[in-house]
Amino acid sequence: MNEKKMSYLWQYVSYWASVYPDLPAIHFKDRHFTWKEFDIKTDTLAKSFLHIGLKKGDIIATMLPASPEYLFTLIAADKIGAVICALDVKYKSADLKKFLSHLHPAVLISLRHQDSSDTETILHDIMNEFDIAPQVQYVTVGERGTGLSFEDLLVSGPTEDENLTHAKTDQNKNDDLLIVFTGGTTGTPKAAMLSKINVAGMAAAEVSIINRHLGYEDGPKRIKSIVSLTPSHVGGTVELMGMGITGGMEMFVNDTWSPVHIFETVEKENIEWIGGVPTMYAIMLITPQLKDYNLSSLKLAVLSGEKTETELLEQIQTRICPNLIIGYGSTEAGAEVTFTEPGDDIQKIVQGFVGHPLSGYSIRIVDREDHDLPEYEEGEVLVRSDFTIKKYFKMPDEDRQGFTHDGYCRTGDLGYLTKEGELFIKGRTKHIIRVGSYTVMPAEIEEVVTQDSSVGIAAAIGVPDKILGEVVWLIVSPASGSAIDPDHLINLCETQLAKFKVPKRIIIKDDLPVTHIGKINRALLQTEIIKKIKEGLL
Repeated sequence: MNEKKMSYLWQYVSYWASVYPDLPAIHFKDRHFTWKEFDIKTDTLAKSFLHIGLKKGDIIATMLPASPEYLFTLIAADKIGAVICALDVKYKSADLKKFLSHLHPAVLISLRHQDSSDTETILHDIMNEFDIAPQVQYVTVGERGTGLSFEDLLVSGPTEDENLTHAKTDQNKNDDLLIVFTGGTTGTPKAAMLSKINVAGMAAAEVSIINRHLGYEDGPKRIKSIVSLTPSHVGGTVELMGMGITGGMEMFVNDTWSPVHIFETVEKENIEWIGGVPTMYAIMLITPQLKDYNLSSLKLAVLSGEKTETELLEQIQTRICPNLIIGYGSTEAGAEVTFTEPGDDIQKIVQGFVGHPLSGYSIRIVDREDHDLPEYEEGEVLVRSDFTIKKYFKMPDEDRQGFTHDGYCRTGDLGYLTKEGELFIKGRTKHIIRVGSYTVMPAEIEEVVTQDSSVGIAAAIGVPDKILGEVVWLIVSPASGSAIDPDHLINLCETQLAKFKVPKRIIIKDDLPVTHIGKINRALLQTEIIKKIKEGLL
């Protein structure tokens, strides 16, 4: 289909509502919304937001899964110039305290209950603890709570259009739109601030790539898309949701990811492409029901986010989709900076090849003094484009460390460029644990367990896992005169951290290696632990 280039997500919604008013935009369980309904509902919600006092630059924090409610909130926020931050529904008290105390949101939107947890009470308690509750307006989705009802805001916005019209015109493509908490460069989660063009431009660029590989560069084909990644991840909001919006796709949204749902939707709807992290494909491949579904409609499988192995890629090609491409990117640098092509040599990809830079990207490979390195020499990968963020939210120190003076993002990844401009990624300069599609910083776990008086020193590391890529292991040294109870520490983590951050194993070790400046040498510790695992000693 012919692609339109606009600066804001909400402009795409309005455009597709004018082109395809009665065609479906969103499917979610037994609910369906056309593009016209999508546009009208987000206009109403935007007017409701203005009516309750939201203004340009205010922050709306959500604790919602992939759902129509999140999509409506995203576009309504975009229409009035507000900033949205999606907090993962898996987050627990330690995560939420850290993030909410930093955000100070004007509005907090959530389900009243998540699984067996009373989400509303937890959020109220946290906001009261930091004395910011009086400034926050609470909105609950579905079941009514003590604050405002999302459903009421969605149907009862003021009839006046003047304020919304002004809000839509008082915008710039470089205005802030989205905050995503990510790894950063100094060990704790950082609030990456994405602008309107970072989001809409990146999504539109990826739509062009998908269209090209599906053979729809010029035709009027409407593409169907499965949207089931968490909104708190750049792959969820910027890529799957953003691509669906900018590309006028028919989106099949699911609030949880499951392989069987993917199989069912692909077969029933003749889905032509799917995207996800390698972990998702690994889970699909070990799911017994895979053989029961017809996936022949798939023309393209997109992978991004983790290192891939030969066996996984070959299995994807033979059992899921013969054509696959690998993307490399990050929240800060751009959701995707490079892509491979279908037919690229698998062994080359396994060796770190991630493709050529997309149009508009500039990549440098530098040494520790930021001197540019020659072709084939390994150094840190620096990236700059219109899709690269310019700053973190209220983190000037991280800004100085995360970006060069001329706007290049320091990715923290090690790699090299060939004379043909191919990028190879070979490792990381920062201590990040990648559990499936999630980024985990060791300090997040260490801060929780060192609250316990029995723990003297703690170090969290990533250990290889066939399905998740990596899982968290925790090595602890007891405080003087204390004995450590691993089960107690696991329980402590389970009550305060999201499930994917909870250590799979705790090892007690009297002495932890340190660097020459006295910091825990996680790299050496990780090497020692992995060596023992391979030798069957752990």
